[in-house]
Amino acid sequence: MSATNPSRGTTSNLRLSMSLVPGPLTQPVLAGDVVPKGTEVAVTRGKSVDGNSRQMLNLAFDVAEMSLATYLKAREQGTPLIGLPIFTGRRFLQPCVLVATRAGIDTPADLAGKRVGLPQFWMTSSLWHRGILRQQHGVAQEAVNWVTITEERFAGLGTPPNVTLRPVAADGGGPPDAALQEMLLAGALDATMTPRPGDQLAARDSRVRQPYADPVQTQREYYQKTGVFPIMHFVVMKQELDAQHPWLAESLCAAFVAAKERAIAAGAGPEPPIAGTSAEETAAVFGEDSWPYGLQRNRRTLETFVEFATTQGLLKQPIPVDELFAPSTRGLFE
Repeated sequence: MSATNPSRGTTSNLRLSMSLVPGPLTQPVLAGDVVPKGTEVAVTRGKSVDGNSRQMLNLAFDVAEMSLATYLKAREQGTPLIGLPIFTGRRFLQPCVLVATRAGIDTPADLAGKRVGLPQFWMTSSLWHRGILRQQHGVAQEAVNWVTITEERFAGLGTPPNVTLRPVAADGGGPPDAALQEMLLAGALDATMTPRPGDQLAARDSRVRQPYADPVQTQREYYQKTGVFPIMHFVVMKQELDAQHPWLAESLCAAFVAAKERAIAAGAGPEPPIAGTSAEETAAVFGEDSWPYGLQRNRRTLETFVEFATTQGLLKQPIPVDELFAPSTRGLFE
């Protein structure tokens, strides 16, 4: 599958608005080096996935990156969006856990009964963190005292039964990860679970550490055991566009594949799934394509996340993963 650059501004091209967060897999589209065939795209540089997700709840763009968790809940509530199997943001979460040295937490299993900070309770990384904590370490979300510092994207979701959740206002208005780290250092939290790794803080401040003795090996073993490479955000489009222009979803997918290939060829592709591993080590674990697109190649990851979202209370019942994606894209990339 490949994309071409059709001439711009012709009356035959479909005009679209698009918002992408700058990154290796989106930059060729943001720069205009790759344009979906048959379209003329006005591309906005999104400031964050959080911002994009909030805007797409109001259908602010025709096509955009969006949080997986927010999309699932939006679909359940009837928001007319449909997904494309283009997974532009993913990360293993084990390196993103920090614990206070004084808290007596030797392993993640010791988080039961502790105060653990999250940016938002219902954001994608938080669901992954809680799901992995239960799945791999036997700690249910009801056993932890959760603290959040950022307003949720959906109003009125409430707290699941028997879950202790305390929203607090962060000081200073800085990035959520940094605010949580300050609370951890100050003794207001025993641990944090965020979307980004905390190894740099752990390396320079002895008051905190990572709970995994060997994070690289832990990530490798998790993938080999589960087949899951967690998805954080991906590309969605308005459902009415898919209905009106059946060719469009496949054209968009082809463009993002071309963007990925272009970035890799230029040496500007995504980082290895597990930081600190060589290209040979990455290929040995993940195969030649360590950042796969397509529903079938990501089915286990998607089904795992839907199960996490359902058991944790975000979804009332599971959504079949095929229904999350535009029909014309479900067989792509097999």
